[in-house]
Amino acid sequence: MRASAVPDARLLAEQVDLLYRHAPSIYAGNAFAATGLAIMLWSSVDQARLLGWLTALALLTLLRALLVAARRRRPDACDSLRWAHLFATGAAASGCLWGLMGWMFSAPEPLQMASTGIVLAGLVSASVSSLSVHYPAYAVFALPAILPIVARCLQSADGFMRGFALIATGFLVICLIFAWLNNRSIRAAILLRFENLDLLREVSAQREQATAAREQAEQANLAKTRFLAAASHDLRQPLQSLSLFIDAQAQDADADRMHAINRRMREAADAMGKLLDELLDYARIESGSLTPTLAPLALQASFDRLAREFQPIAEAAGLRLRFRPTRCWVHTDQALFEQILRNLVGNALRYTGQGGVMVACRRRGGRLRVEVRDSGVGIPADRLDDVFREFYQLGNPERDRRKGLGLGLSIVDGLARALDHPVSVRSQPGRGSVFALSMPPAQAQASAARHRVAAPSMRLAGHSVLLIDNEPDIREALAALMRPWGVVVHTAESAADALASLPCRPDCVLADFRLLDGHTGIDAIAALRDRFGADLPAALITGDTDPARIRDARAAGFALLQKPTPAHRLLALLEFLLQPPESAPPRAA
Repeated sequence: MRASAVPDARLLAEQVDLLYRHAPSIYAGNAFAATGLAIMLWSSVDQARLLGWLTALALLTLLRALLVAARRRRPDACDSLRWAHLFATGAAASGCLWGLMGWMFSAPEPLQMASTGIVLAGLVSASVSSLSVHYPAYAVFALPAILPIVARCLQSADGFMRGFALIATGFLVICLIFAWLNNRSIRAAILLRFENLDLLREVSAQREQATAAREQAEQANLAKTRFLAAASHDLRQPLQSLSLFIDAQAQDADADRMHAINRRMREAADAMGKLLDELLDYARIESGSLTPTLAPLALQASFDRLAREFQPIAEAAGLRLRFRPTRCWVHTDQALFEQILRNLVGNALRYTGQGGVMVACRRRGGRLRVEVRDSGVGIPADRLDDVFREFYQLGNPERDRRKGLGLGLSIVDGLARALDHPVSVRSQPGRGSVFALSMPPAQAQASAARHRVAAPSMRLAGHSVLLIDNEPDIREALAALMRPWGVVVHTAESAADALASLPCRPDCVLADFRLLDGHTGIDAIAALRDRFGADLPAALITGDTDPARIRDARAAGFALLQKPTPAHRLLALLEFLLQPPESAPPRAA
């Protein structure tokens, strides 16, 4: 930091502090000088006038001492400039009194002149070190202290007096120059101290930032370690089950047992797919790649969709699930909000052994409060903040995946922050928990209900689908899944392969995002549309969990399906691609 960058007010404040700090020594010097001068002149001057002058000087010194005391009691009572002006006024009054003494008590008699001159010279020279901190204060003291005696000497025709006037004038000029130089040195020293203090503060701030960054990096590293350990464990469990079931199926010819094994294989695959979906959601939240699309939403419509999804689960567990009817509308992102509510309801059902779960909306001030209440095991007070941590689960140290994956509430917290819908929780162990989401209300949209028409389920038989993927096993597995639906499947590993082998235009295209030689599914679809027309329906499928893939797909205007691809999602995607073009596209899965 350059010295010139220091604000003038800050510099003046420091000068005023020094000025008032030196004031007691200045007043003590005045008192000693006045006492000594009175002793020297007592027998040679008018004693009444001398006493009057001493009294005036004592009163002025008392007033100046009270000023110093007032500033010590109230340093911020007024600004530094006013304190400087008050001090300079006192210095000017003191200089005038000393100048009056020089006018009244100087005489041609050498001893008296020498006594008066020595006292004035001593005061003016001694004040250089103390008053030059604020140069105006020194100038208004020195000039009226010396100039009256100079004027008195110049009125005399005596050579001694005129010589004394010349010496006194030169002395005054030298003192003013020294005071000015001393003032510059003091200002430079103050500025240098400011620069050093600012540098120390900057170094200290950088050290604190470095410490905070190191601690944050350590926390991130620990979180990554926990994340990888938990993800590795939870991925291995269903994968191990799937592997064992495949081996068992290969050795068992009994149809009933094979159906049971197939069902268990489906459960293991679904569990692994659910974990991958939650890992993707968690990665999107942590990378900040979520881009909510806010719009008015009728809460009852979301309640109805979630009721249809969770009612069979609740009934199978012997629990009551109730969504209290509401006419409220909220301003939110439908997909992200329903994901929050889906995680909260699923979590409530998982930790409720008996009783039930209720979802309701109520008004709180100018906002709406969507609550998920359960009669489950509850959460201890000292664990309420922990439940939103990733992979944290109460009562599941063995990480039984049937009790969940430990990401649900972490995802809830991240999505709530992204939507600016604060989430809170209160709970009593043994009596249940209440998770609440605070949301802004929205005006009811009368036209929305008119246009919200469910797309009819389409028969896929006879439609042709081009599947582009560089993995032969994936191509064959997806083709095997779609053929029982009556779909004519064409497979290719690249756009060039497809263009060379296709007999005619397909009805839609499904392309993997990452293809051979650095090409992407977006490139492949563009090449096919160049051949068959820009209206060729197409979508992307990917196993890449990088949130950037979702942004790229959205930017290109494609629906995106994540691997592993469940049959119902693939079916829904194909029905969407083959439905009338005026229907709105779904969000990326």
